[in-house]
Amino acid sequence: MDKLNIGSNSFVGDGWLNLDHASARYSNEQTKIDLPHDLMGDKSIDLDNETLSAAYTSHTIEHIGDVHVKRTFQEVYRMLKPGGVFRVSCPDASKCYDAYVAQDKDYLTSWIAPHPSAGLGPQNNYRSFGMGEQLVFMIASNLSPYSKRNVNLKNITKGIRTYNESEIKDIFDERGKENGLTFFTDECQEKTIHLQKQIPGNHVSWWSFDKLKTLMESVGFIDVAERDFNESSYEVFNGFDEKNKDSVIQKQYSVFVEAKK
Repeated sequence: MDKLNIGSNSFVGDGWLNLDHASARYSNEQTKIDLPHDLMGDKSIDLDNETLSAAYTSHTIEHIGDVHVKRTFQEVYRMLKPGGVFRVSCPDASKCYDAYVAQDKDYLTSWIAPHPSAGLGPQNNYRSFGMGEQLVFMIASNLSPYSKRNVNLKNITKGIRTYNESEIKDIFDERGKENGLTFFTDECQEKTIHLQKQIPGNHVSWWSFDKLKTLMESVGFIDVAERDFNESSYEVFNGFDEKNKDSVIQKQYSVFVEAKK
């Protein structure tokens, strides 16, 4: 097997190795882990240099800090053979921010709705929060008041400051889009990254095509391009997004980017 799915969750595919970090939060979904690995740890992925023809990751990088994402991309580059390809899907913070500016409440609120575990109650609860508070939950979850929506989460996040709607507006008004998004994710990573062990479903970093392109090129990747769902310049990725649960569930909120070594 010379293809690797990073943060594979429930994915199973012929010729693919699954890399994931076992978690109680996802234990009912993680059906097959070939390479147990913590992307926020300090160990290299246990594969030799230039052994992979393709690597893929779906809705994983937003759960780890920027420094860990860079390290993961460097590891992918190391493991890929020359000409090997890499595809990433994750929440598109640009789409979410643009919806916030456009005051598109339905778009932001429906981000919670597709999850089968959410049900009607949590969706209605999420709707009661301001659009800025929703946006911050999507990129820096622990800094949004929604992160304290029940007693257990209040206990886990005790002492973590959250930002209300007017404070969020002031920060974006002052800093603009990218600097505003980075303000929240930097603080989230600095002060709450340790909470990912307890609440791994929360988001701590923001990504867009431009930010991904800059990072991928800095690592050494070429031909970095944004694609539509299931669309690819490489045969191995054509129709592949639909085989990964979160890429399907969060399709309208996602960015799909691929590159070559």
